[in-house]
Amino acid sequence: MANINDLIIGISQALEKEFPNINIYKEEAKEDFKRPYFFIKVLSSMQKKEFNTRYKRNVSFDISYFSDKEDINWDCLNIADKLYEILEYVAVDKNLYRATNMTHEITEGALHFFLQFSYRIVKQVEEEPKMQTLHGEVLTKND
Repeated sequence: MANINDLIIGISQALEKEFPNINIYKEEAKEDFKRPYFFIKVLSSMQKKEFNTRYKRNVSFDISYFSDKEDINWDCLNIADKLYEILEYVAVDKNLYRATNMTHEITEGALHFFLQFSYRIVKQVEEEPKMQTLHGEVLTKND
């Protein structure tokens, strides 16, 4: 069962494999970042109760890419095409999580690649006895 940090690690590993020479940041301090770089940001997350101890989670991400090339739009579009391929399935603890709602836009000289992961979790709860022992006595007709 994945949590949000596990998904961030899975995304980071996929980016590192495809783009070994590009830095990846997960904490915001943009003035210190050296271009080119990726910045992984959680946009939102939601959990909805389903049945008993089952829940559905949705986590949305913005993976920003900041180019160091002169032709920023060309570079960002090439990166976006690759992100659609490498982030469709993200490995987390030997499981694959499929990204949905993948979109991208280029604003203010940066690529913003949006994706969402939806998955189910089962919470572990302490089992309580469903029934207790009933003690009683049987009365006979002679009593």
